[in-house]
Amino acid sequence: MSEKKISMTRAALYIRVSTEEQAMHGYSLEAQREALTRYTKEHDLLIVDYYVDEGKSARGKMQNRKEFMRMLEDVKADKIDLILFIKLDRWFRSVKDYYKIQEILEAHHVNWCTTEEHYDTTTTNGRLHINIRLSIAQDEADRTSDRIKFVFASKLARKEVITGMFPPGFKVENDVV
Repeated sequence: MSEKKISMTRAALYIRVSTEEQAMHGYSLEAQREALTRYTKEHDLLIVDYYVDEGKSARGKMQNRKEFMRMLEDVKADKIDLILFIKLDRWFRSVKDYYKIQEILEAHHVNWCTTEEHYDTTTTNGRLHINIRLSIAQDEADRTSDRIKFVFASKLARKEVITGMFPPGFKVENDVV
């Protein structure tokens, strides 16, 4: 009689939040961790590790997301079968970056899943839906960036403070440096 080996799907739990998003939308690191952990228990998944990028934008350079890069190395080392995150905008806000990483995942037979949204990469309509959602997320991030740049330029023109961080010896008086 031969023994049948049963192996669990190895899941990486990716958690990301920028400071502004956490404050505005309640995507706290702990809330994401709890939701993803609960999902793994409900679906009999083995947690490989938690990969947590705190205060990191999904629009910046991927290399700045240290935990994302560490997770990608684990993908390349074939330690992961599935990557979980709560929403697509936790993963990417750039269509171009998404496809770069998707190629790597496919080469290593790694799937991904959002726990609070439904995506299907196996159909034409499913892929179109992902492209549309990523484009919307990218546009939202671009518009927010444009608004922030406008506000900062206006403050600079009025010689107002735009940050709370100053070199030693400098201080703010009447909102002017």
